[in-house]
Amino acid sequence: MKPRLSDIARIAGVSKATASRALANSPLVKEETKRRVLEIAKQYNYQPNALAQAVATKRSGILGFCMHKSQHPYFGHSFFGPMLDGAIEEARRHNYHILVAPADPANTTFDEHFIQDSIDGVILATFTPMEPIQEFRRRNIPLVLVNDAVPTPNNAFIVQDEYGGAKAVMRHLIKERGHRKIAFISDRLSHLSYYLRYLAYLDAHREYGLEIYNNPKIKLGNVWGKFPRPDRQKLEMLGQKVREIEGTPIIIEGIDSSQARDAVYPILMATDDKDLPTAIFAATDSLALGTIEAIWEAGLEVPRDIAVAGFDDLPMSAAFTPPLTTVHSNPFEMGQAAVQELLKLIADPQRDSTIRWVDTHLVVRKST
Repeated sequence: MKPRLSDIARIAGVSKATASRALANSPLVKEETKRRVLEIAKQYNYQPNALAQAVATKRSGILGFCMHKSQHPYFGHSFFGPMLDGAIEEARRHNYHILVAPADPANTTFDEHFIQDSIDGVILATFTPMEPIQEFRRRNIPLVLVNDAVPTPNNAFIVQDEYGGAKAVMRHLIKERGHRKIAFISDRLSHLSYYLRYLAYLDAHREYGLEIYNNPKIKLGNVWGKFPRPDRQKLEMLGQKVREIEGTPIIIEGIDSSQARDAVYPILMATDDKDLPTAIFAATDSLALGTIEAIWEAGLEVPRDIAVAGFDDLPMSAAFTPPLTTVHSNPFEMGQAAVQELLKLIADPQRDSTIRWVDTHLVVRKST
């Protein structure tokens, strides 16, 4: 016979309400009691009734996950897809479900149905405007930001070590490979991740006493795109500060490899040998792969003539020719961390704002 909640409670020696709260991982139940109830539930293969748990805990058991992204694919994206996978897996471990919604970064509000579905808390992934943050706060919905940080109270921020990963790339290119003329290519620098990678690029030059690459054939243009530059408060939260643009970074609008190829090829063809970079650090793997294509088309070789490194460690990067040196990021772990921090905020809505860092590491391959 299928066990009922009352059976689990009787065997555990607790009330039905306590058993229900324990199965919902409520902070109102002692950890020892939770473990006992969970062990008994597992032993008897008990599946809790979601509605009953919601009534007992006054929570829906639903977490919102919203991505600010303007282009498809949303959930098949190499960064957001694994992040969502990590969030779903971690939520399941705590008997929560994920409600997913995409949103265009140009929008400043969310679909009202997303909020009306009685979410217990929300995860906002990347480049988040203040309006929705304030709206969730007004409605007392706990909030976690992933891949962004905003100076606001009682929130959590999940960020990977962009700066440290980019610094490791530059250290590899300068100290281990001996490069002295290193170009940088990126999408708009108003994106916090790309800006932090650019700051590491600048700081590595200072650390090793090198002049920052400057090529008169590169037109600087609008490095921020349609968005404001990262502000002082946000950068200070992450241990950085606002810096002026130095050298001549190659800034394109987008992250497609074809855009990188089309931007880099004419620069290589128009640049004298003495001004050519000996290495190029791309802010993403897709830009790095497009850069390699441009180098080939210009009649040069990687890494003999120009070394190339990226950031993200996409699956295709290891299979490319030559395999790409890059920084391994971990969006899956970021998704897990987001749920963990959100559950802490649900348990204690007045918890101080925290920043949780996810590590990155350099993966050296044949492109450098």
